[in-house]
Amino acid sequence: MVQYKILGPGIQPASQTPAQTELRIHGTDEVLVVPVVTSTKVLELKEMLSMKLGIYPNDLQIFTRAGGYWRLQMDHEEIGRKVRVKGIKSFTPERAQYEHPFLIIGAGHIGLRHGIYLLQHDHPNFVIVDRRDKVGGTSWIAQANKTSKLQTELGTYHLQYDEINPVPKNMSTWPSRDELLDHFAQVSAEYGLMPHIQLQTNVKSISVLGTSSASGPLGDVSLEATENYTGNLPPEPTGKGLKSMTVSCVFMYPGNLSLPRQYEYKGEDVFDGTIEYAMFDNIDYNAAVTGKDIMIAGHGAFGVENIRTCCEFSSKKIYMVCRRKNLACPRVCSWFANQSDPPVSGAMFLESMEPAYNLIGFDPWTFHSVIANSARTNAHIAQKSRFGIGDVYFLALSMGKCEVIVDEVKRLSAGKVHLESGRELSVQTILKVFGFVGDFEVDRLLKIKTMYGFWPDADNRRYTASEHPGVHASNFGGTSLSPGAIAWVQHASHMMWFPKDWRRVVESQQLPSNERDDSISRPAYVFDAKTALPLGFILPAICPALGEMQAGLGALKRRKQLECHPVERFLEECESEWEDYARKWKAEDPSLKDHPKYPYSLAKVRELLKKHDASTQTGRCLESGVTVAVVVDDKREEERRRKEALRQEEEEAEERRRAQKSTTLKKAAPAPVAPDAPDVYSDDDVDDDFEVVDLDTLDVEDFVIVREDFISDSEGGEELLRGRKQK
Repeated sequence: MVQYKILGPGIQPASQTPAQTELRIHGTDEVLVVPVVTSTKVLELKEMLSMKLGIYPNDLQIFTRAGGYWRLQMDHEEIGRKVRVKGIKSFTPERAQYEHPFLIIGAGHIGLRHGIYLLQHDHPNFVIVDRRDKVGGTSWIAQANKTSKLQTELGTYHLQYDEINPVPKNMSTWPSRDELLDHFAQVSAEYGLMPHIQLQTNVKSISVLGTSSASGPLGDVSLEATENYTGNLPPEPTGKGLKSMTVSCVFMYPGNLSLPRQYEYKGEDVFDGTIEYAMFDNIDYNAAVTGKDIMIAGHGAFGVENIRTCCEFSSKKIYMVCRRKNLACPRVCSWFANQSDPPVSGAMFLESMEPAYNLIGFDPWTFHSVIANSARTNAHIAQKSRFGIGDVYFLALSMGKCEVIVDEVKRLSAGKVHLESGRELSVQTILKVFGFVGDFEVDRLLKIKTMYGFWPDADNRRYTASEHPGVHASNFGGTSLSPGAIAWVQHASHMMWFPKDWRRVVESQQLPSNERDDSISRPAYVFDAKTALPLGFILPAICPALGEMQAGLGALKRRKQLECHPVERFLEECESEWEDYARKWKAEDPSLKDHPKYPYSLAKVRELLKKHDASTQTGRCLESGVTVAVVVDDKREEERRRKEALRQEEEEAEERRRAQKSTTLKKAAPAPVAPDAPDVYSDDDVDDDFEVVDLDTLDVEDFVIVREDFISDSEGGEELLRGRKQK
């Protein structure tokens, strides 16, 4: 937006007093109130509207009342307080219309969320396809087992997460796999998604015609029916249910990285025990874990989750062997980040981890992934694995049920694991959790050469998004999927509905790009956390309409979280589960250490909240899950009130001045307007509630700024100029 400055000796600086301008579309009752300052120029308002509506500033004309008349305002003038706008029909941008349906691939969390969003925004022409026989997605159908639970909290992980719908009732804070699958099915039926969903349907190929929605529909999609599909790899051809459909665009949500990173140890053939990749529901945990000593290979999020699973199935000793320790996240810290608005700083996030880490003798500030200053007031966390979230990890280590060993496996022998350090572990089961890699089938299907942001080859008709591997941040606003999912579906839909905004995004060349990297088995659609981080900031900055939509997402996240999980109740549940696990383990193995007290008290959490509020100067405190506004700076409040009083005085003085001038205007019939006058409108151009200014009957003082070329080109203008010069 253009910035104006008044320079030169003897000229007062431009006023920055806050004000409001009421914009009314000419000929309608539609009004938009815009916050401005006194010195805001007409051109600045035009550019704001052009960015919002996807039009050119020169297409707009703004009129202000001058006494009893309406006058066209010049671009360099200060905007009036009540103005009329010509050149647009509505302040709501007009959406592009498409003949063919939008195709959504994947009936998991994001795909279903996108379907609900389209229905909420009056776009019922879409189809959701999925290879499986029910909704829910790869993560919960294929990867989770019957004891798996949501690691984050329900408040920021549910399907109807938006400004309109309430939070779910009668669900656990950390729902189980089956509870969540029931939730997905129930919401899909309740919100009318099921008629749009085609299950047991695989997308075999997608044709791509042209380069964007300006070229027309994306092309034809070839579909095939599946039979009893339960895996992660592309299904075997069945030759059944073959059909083709033309689609306007494709939104693909492949879910979390779905293929396990594989590595084989020397001596696996002689181990004489169970060796499994513990990332899918294909292990008989009763046979493989119950009553046995376990080695978990890997320290990522799935490794932390498998400690809980092994404890659920009453394992004996658990050894977690890793090359280096990654940060795990206590439940309170996850809740702390998910209720924050603005985000929690890296330093405060690490500080919130300290009570849990003190129990196990680790200092989170010293982990390889942490970059911090010596005073520990600033911190950045960068690790290739996402946070494993849960309290079981800390309880198991503090009681001696689990041991973390930083080492590497040299070889295996019958019932033993030989480490590089020379230590030997006697175990009966090895669970491998080396993380996941992306699926190159996504690149093939979408014909991706280079990703431009979330869009393959800068084509707004193709979009794919999923959770990014790893952590790379200095501020932490959440640990859950739903806040990101709602932003992703807004991105994809908006760029199809408003292709002018997409052209602006492409022309800016600001979004990060990504190509496949075979050396690390990474497809093009998979962004690492560092590359993906700027996307959430750049897109709303380039596209103000997106910025406007997403400005309240932080407040929405906070409201949802606190409505679902008030701090007192949340802590009670955490402590109760902590005690239940401790009693169960002690009963199974009396040789374990006595369990410590739950490391987070209500006073400690309130202290963290108060410190966060003070650091961000939001002045908010938490009272039983309710946000209460408090004054944090009396001087700042006093200054705000003083400025408000001055603004009101200026507005009243301006109204008195205008009223005085209007009484002195000479009443005369409007003079004929030259048809070729560039800056004056004829009666044919302006509707009845606009009056054409007669320059012969107005004094010079009635104009804030008088342009000589404007006056001299108008009938009677030369006499007015001569009168001004004589004065």
